[in-house]
Amino acid sequence: RAALKQQAQQMADAVTRHFPAGCKLSRPQGGLMLWIELPPQVDALRLHQAALAAGISLAPGPIFSATREFGHCIRLNFGHPDPARQLPAVETLGKLVAAQL
Repeated sequence: RAALKQQAQQMADAVTRHFPAGCKLSRPQGGLMLWIELPPQVDALRLHQAALAAGISLAPGPIFSATREFGHCIRLNFGHPDPARQLPAVETLGKLVAAQL
């Protein structure tokens, strides 16, 4: 649990550092996921495609809604045991988000 707590903090710090202004980070009390609300003009499904092309996996918000809500939200998993691999991916995601703005 201590390792996961540290990984959650590292990823949250990376999101804060690398994502553009206007992004809101949600840190649930449990689980292995961080939710990020992106600026309204960012399309989470387009971001998902761009991330996949860069070798990065994320969960776009609309897949969690029967009515395709959360179109500008994404979910990131911080549970992977290799933060050295995940943190550069967060930086790349921040650039991909900025490219949509």
